[in-house]
Amino acid sequence: SVPLFEFHRGTGQTWFSAYATELDGSQGKDLRDRYRSLGKLMSLALANHCKLGFVLPTVFFRLLLRRQVSFSLEDLKGFDDALHASMRKCLKMKPVHFQDLKEVEGLSAEVTREDYVQRQVLQTLSPVAMDEIRDGFESLISPDVLCNLTPGELRQMLCPTDATAKSITIRHIFEVILEDEMAECPAFVEAFWSVLERFSVEEKRLFLMFVTGVETPPEPGTEQLLIQLPFSAFSQDEYLGMLDMLPQAHTCTNTLELPNYHEALLQSGRVPEDASHARLVKELTNLLGFKLRLAIHETAGYELDGIFGADRGPHSPAPADASGPVFSPPGEPAGAFAAVVRPVELQAWRLPNCLGDEIGEDNQIQGDNSASSVLPFSLTTSTFGAEKQCLPLKEGQEQRHGVNELLEDLDSLLNTPAF
Repeated sequence: SVPLFEFHRGTGQTWFSAYATELDGSQGKDLRDRYRSLGKLMSLALANHCKLGFVLPTVFFRLLLRRQVSFSLEDLKGFDDALHASMRKCLKMKPVHFQDLKEVEGLSAEVTREDYVQRQVLQTLSPVAMDEIRDGFESLISPDVLCNLTPGELRQMLCPTDATAKSITIRHIFEVILEDEMAECPAFVEAFWSVLERFSVEEKRLFLMFVTGVETPPEPGTEQLLIQLPFSAFSQDEYLGMLDMLPQAHTCTNTLELPNYHEALLQSGRVPEDASHARLVKELTNLLGFKLRLAIHETAGYELDGIFGADRGPHSPAPADASGPVFSPPGEPAGAFAAVVRPVELQAWRLPNCLGDEIGEDNQIQGDNSASSVLPFSLTTSTFGAEKQCLPLKEGQEQRHGVNELLEDLDSLLNTPAF
């Protein structure tokens, strides 16, 4: 059967699945019955002082208690910032581009940009499935009984909000899948878990942000964490270079990519091959702990907001000759693990035709006479000792329309193995 809810990255909690707006389809009756039964289950949980097994955002309980009956674009801010930014850009589309978008999505010619945005807001924050849940809930508990209860109080009574705030245990939250090369190396595995378990709660949130894109952990058992060792070395110099590398991550798939520090320590001569297991674990723990902390503290991401005009924001690239601070692990001589955080050079990505003219001439650093415009898309990351080259979109690649499609394409591009 199809899921009623799914993990929502914007809030780090549970929210309606895409099926919550499709209650008139072939599975509509079954979905309505299941959502209505959930409402009854929630009323029974409340009456019997039980909690649900997942956390719902406060806006859900505002809807359940009928405390909020209308929504605007600004209500998306803080709930789904990516969609909020997309809809703001949609309001600024030129008529011809919006017409293209309507044709792609099969909308009638009478739909305005404001209508389109409002529909997206309502489908996101108040899907029709909420009516079924409310009907089931109120069939067992009269709304008058809860008139003095706030949405926040009802959420605290029904959701396990305290459990997620006090501690974060990565082993318990995720189904952790280690690549065979790492799983067959007990010292590396022991050092990895030793580092993570010594992280403070704040560092664990930074680790979650680094690997998943959000600092709030998902419900236990609902997501996987992949640990891979994708980098290869064949000479002593290459192994020494591997010791200078930082961990990387792909947030779309919750994948953490680690250099094989275990093999690099042995093959580079930093640790004798006949070293004891205890010494090897200690060396790996110190090295991996330093590298991983540096990665999660100094990482930066990519975004569309804040790259135009003077107020570029925290993710804007620094001047080409800028260099960041030099880091050395505790107890090592200055420069022993010297790492300079440098900006990545700007590359150009082509925008879909429907958005090209929205950028403006001042930002077309590689303008041409083609139908597509070029966006100076900024990307900064913590690189170790060298700058990473970004890959532009391939010429002739099929252009898709719509802001959400643009974000999906960029996210896919920046998380490909080649990148």
